[in-house]
Amino acid sequence: MKRFFWLLVLINLGLLAYFNLGYILPGKPEIKLSEINADKIKLLSQTEINALPEKSALTAAASTETEPQPTAACYEWGIFSDTGLANAQKALTKLAIQATTKEQDSEQQKRYWVYRPPLKTAAEAQKKAAELKALGVQDLFVVQEEKWKNAISFGIFGDEQLATKLVQQLQAKGVKIVEKTVRISGLGHHSLLFSNLTENDIDELKKLKPNFPAAELKEVSCNEN
Repeated sequence: MKRFFWLLVLINLGLLAYFNLGYILPGKPEIKLSEINADKIKLLSQTEINALPEKSALTAAASTETEPQPTAACYEWGIFSDTGLANAQKALTKLAIQATTKEQDSEQQKRYWVYRPPLKTAAEAQKKAAELKALGVQDLFVVQEEKWKNAISFGIFGDEQLATKLVQQLQAKGVKIVEKTVRISGLGHHSLLFSNLTENDIDELKKLKPNFPAAELKEVSCNEN
């Protein structure tokens, strides 16, 4: 009899627990769906669907707006004698780079050249150039012009103070032999003006510098062209 009684008790407890699981165990979190306003739903016609911009067009438009546009680069190169001008123009023709000629007055024709005097051979000049680059002097080239062949050019300036400053900087880096001289082209000489140069054009112009060591290549305002 006692066993039957306890069996009924256990059955009742089990049924009580089963029908009250929602109170005993934590329930699943309720997810509230945002209400949909039926009056704000609009069905598009086929004409309206066709008028929608394509994804590729939107992507292209966004790309166009965010991509930085290249800025125009303008340079001046000079001064040249009549013969030097003709040679420079011939070199530019091979590179397909357009330039306009500008006449220089006597004051503009004065330039200050910073250089190392010519070495005996091209091999010695190239070795010396490598040694100077190891000292941290990167802006230099070995001159190919016959009169100054195998000299090492560090720069040419229209402002003497800039030339003097460069000499001091080179000496501070350990360059033992460096000189500054005045180069005057004389009357009737010219410079070349360039507009809208690309980076590749500028690199090609710099490669011509060893053949024209007395000509300064400098960036100028495009308003001057």
